[in-house]
Amino acid sequence: GPTSFEALRTVNGQICATFREACQLHGLLEDDQQWDANMFEAAAAQSPARLRNLFALILAVCGPSNPKQLWESYKESLTEGILRNARRQNPGMNLDYTPDMFNQALIIIENKVLEMGGKELVKLELPTSQRNSGDRLNSAMLRETSYDVKELDAYITANEPL
Repeated sequence: GPTSFEALRTVNGQICATFREACQLHGLLEDDQQWDANMFEAAAAQSPARLRNLFALILAVCGPSNPKQLWESYKESLTEGILRNARRQNPGMNLDYTPDMFNQALIIIENKVLEMGGKELVKLELPTSQRNSGDRLNSAMLRETSYDVKELDAYITANEPL
């Protein structure tokens, strides 16, 4: 049998980051197939606000085995309304998803989960929301931070003196 907590997290010679991950690899936990199917269907038919409500409900009540994977799979759909609002407020800018937009979605989701009596997102192994980041989605901040890194790299490569 196991001789230490590290041994409990070891599966096939690989040490897992969490006990939950080790249990999943051993097949002791259900997978999130039903929650993934619900999110997939809702992402196609519902508004981002309703999708965030569903995600918060799944987190607070249903206990998915891998909430982080669900977030990673649907974070753009969950944040779509925030991006749309930023584009509407800044029509001359070519905006795409930013970490601050994802952060804003996480704050909204965490508030909903806490209202339902659930846990903070960090306790569900989800990214930590930064609540004191101020208004990082204002026009000036977006203008200074919304640029295409690949396009800038190509420009530098083409125009860098030898």
